[in-house]
Amino acid sequence: MANNAKQRRTRARIIVDIAMAVLFVAVMATAIVQETPHEYLGIGLFVAVVAHVVLNRRWFKAIFRGRYNAVRVLQLVAVVGLTVCMLGQIASSLVLSKHAFGFLPALPGASWARRAHMLCSYWGFVFAFAHAGLQFKGFARLARAKGSASSAAATWLGRIVVFATACYGVYSFVLVNMGAYLLGQVEFAFVDFSVPLALTCARYAAIAVLVAAASHCLRLIIEGFGKRNRHRI
Repeated sequence: MANNAKQRRTRARIIVDIAMAVLFVAVMATAIVQETPHEYLGIGLFVAVVAHVVLNRRWFKAIFRGRYNAVRVLQLVAVVGLTVCMLGQIASSLVLSKHAFGFLPALPGASWARRAHMLCSYWGFVFAFAHAGLQFKGFARLARAKGSASSAAATWLGRIVVFATACYGVYSFVLVNMGAYLLGQVEFAFVDFSVPLALTCARYAAIAVLVAAASHCLRLIIEGFGKRNRHRI
């Protein structure tokens, strides 16, 4: 019975995490281009984030326990950053919403809300996939336990696919001018309506892979330094 309950929780976490990843990309890709779907996808993303927190509540309960190393600090920064961004998105959405929360009375502050919403959206996107990359070792252990990474060839094929996607992510990062959005240099989002929505989704998905891969590599580097220092001692 205990094993069955654990397996159900694991499956639920996987489903929710996949839903979160898809919704994060969809929310970014539909901004401005599809206002109504964007707003309802945003609500779906918030629900998925809440479900993720509930399913991983043990992690949050252990925040103030144990020692903090560099990796654990990075994980906490990513979670706190994502939390702040989600709260900022909720607050700004109530001001800017034309559809999902259109029944609410008009609220003042559209100028600050627009800037805050963009900042929180782009930084939330980065924090979310940085968090995923820092947790990738846990996903890899789960995959090995399920036997889905049984061969070295499959492992290397996965690495090649991730590397190729991350390279496209670098190109997409520059193409969508994401750096300017992260620095708050853009007040009104620029949208090229000639670009198909599917291609926009692919670009943001590639950026997501880039961020997750970079944070995963950073964790490996930090852990490598830690092991070397322990051996010297």
